[in-house]
Amino acid sequence: MGAFDGLRNRLQRVAPATSGRLTASEFLLSGAAAGLVGWGGTQVVAWSSRADGALLATALWVVLMGGFIGLTVLHAPDSVRFSDAMLAWGAVNTTAMALTVVGLLGVIPEQLAFWHAWVASTTVGYCWTGGVLEGAGQPARGRGYLGAGVVGLCLLTAGAVEFPLIAPAGYLALAALHALPMVLDVRTALPAVHRTGVVGVVVAAVLVAGVITA
Repeated sequence: MGAFDGLRNRLQRVAPATSGRLTASEFLLSGAAAGLVGWGGTQVVAWSSRADGALLATALWVVLMGGFIGLTVLHAPDSVRFSDAMLAWGAVNTTAMALTVVGLLGVIPEQLAFWHAWVASTTVGYCWTGGVLEGAGQPARGRGYLGAGVVGLCLLTAGAVEFPLIAPAGYLALAALHALPMVLDVRTALPAVHRTGVVGVVVAAVLVAGVITA
């Protein structure tokens, strides 16, 4: 049995029937758009230096995640709704959200709760997605997502070593890391190594721009 078979069986029993209005590609583009809006909005809030910035950013994400979960449950194809990749993303995002709540309560440092946790969840999510696609006989797509996971690991390491340096554009870099792999998967036929290169270059360029303009 697979790692998520028990959970998948329970979800299949209780989930409403999907309308099937979204294709898998449209679902991926919706996820990319949510990431761009969410992390871009989070960066704007961070730049504003508002005292209630953490709460505002969290409220933005609650709305976005609620909408995206509803979109997934009601309109995504079953091949997406109950896939190992989707269940893995649900697990890592739930963990990151729990850490965010703990950060809001002041139990752990803000940068760990609001940035590191989400870079880590994105990294694990893409690595898991890549592994699932490799196992499903789609190595080109799978290696593209694995490459994105490697870029995420590099970003996470950079943040662990020198977070103040990358903080000025840290959420924009996360937006690029979140969205680009899905957009490249749907809209291009680039080899995996080229997709990885594009994601890495864009993330690095965002960070450099943040350092220059800070």
